[in-house]
Amino acid sequence: MRQFALGSVDLNLIKVLYALAIKGNVTEAGNFLGLSQPAVSHALKRLRAVTGDSLFVRTSTGFVPTTFCSEIFPSVRRIIEETESVLFSRHRFDPHLSAKTFRIGMNDYFSVVLMPLLLQRVRAEADQSVIEVIHMPRTLLSNGRSSLTLVQSYLDEGTIDVAVMTSDNFPPKYRCAPLFTEKRVCIMSALNPAAKTPLTLESLLGLGHVKVTSAPDRRGWIDERLDTLGRERRVVAVVPHFSAAVAVVSQSDLVAIMPESVARLFEKSHNLLLFDSPFSEERQSTSMIWLAENEKDSASQWLRAQISACFPDDGMGTP
Repeated sequence: MRQFALGSVDLNLIKVLYALAIKGNVTEAGNFLGLSQPAVSHALKRLRAVTGDSLFVRTSTGFVPTTFCSEIFPSVRRIIEETESVLFSRHRFDPHLSAKTFRIGMNDYFSVVLMPLLLQRVRAEADQSVIEVIHMPRTLLSNGRSSLTLVQSYLDEGTIDVAVMTSDNFPPKYRCAPLFTEKRVCIMSALNPAAKTPLTLESLLGLGHVKVTSAPDRRGWIDERLDTLGRERRVVAVVPHFSAAVAVVSQSDLVAIMPESVARLFEKSHNLLLFDSPFSEERQSTSMIWLAENEKDSASQWLRAQISACFPDDGMGTP
């Protein structure tokens, strides 16, 4: 008969590891768990013996997790959350009583568009809850057998609860719901000499471009569209955030193409002009992605409902 490997391990230690990681010191971890400081210190000593790693390094500002601890923490957090889900599955999520931290993966564009709307809704119903944004670049990972995106990895590990991003094709283990679509516009400084003439494909290609991407080698939709026309734009700068592109464009004769909603946020403050791009029929679709296994989780359902409610046009218009 196969021996139960965890038979000699106190699973309460996982709770202590989780509390130390999120609180950063022994006293606060003890208060969080209802344990004394000596009890937490003793549990940490046992954890170090079990794992063979120091797990935390004491600094002037508190405990800092070791590399090993940082690597295993997403799994530890998932164990805690799934255990709570199993043991308290009969208890529906109550936003008025919950102090849950919801983690959403998105880039700077979705952060500035979604977060103000979402926080208004969450604070009205769940004023003890926290919304934490995890930056979500469109990165491809490889485990030696297959490739997956960073969003898939973050969802699998429980690092995020949902992701908000431009839609892709996801395997069946993920659920995907459209939120909204919008057109892309070209931005330039109001002082740019090119603003005095109509923006055509020829004039657009005659200008220097600021490319926004989290993966500089990745060819975006603009470049792919130009490939079909046998044309190419002149990229002068590559930045990872739309806010950086806005700052560069506002102080130069360069242009950038971005979703209209984010461009509108900076239009007046950065003295920008917005033009329909020559590819105005190309609209960007934004979706919400989550794990299929969390489909019926009441807390996940509530969060997804709050996000969807920020876009009342049911994905057919701009936010």
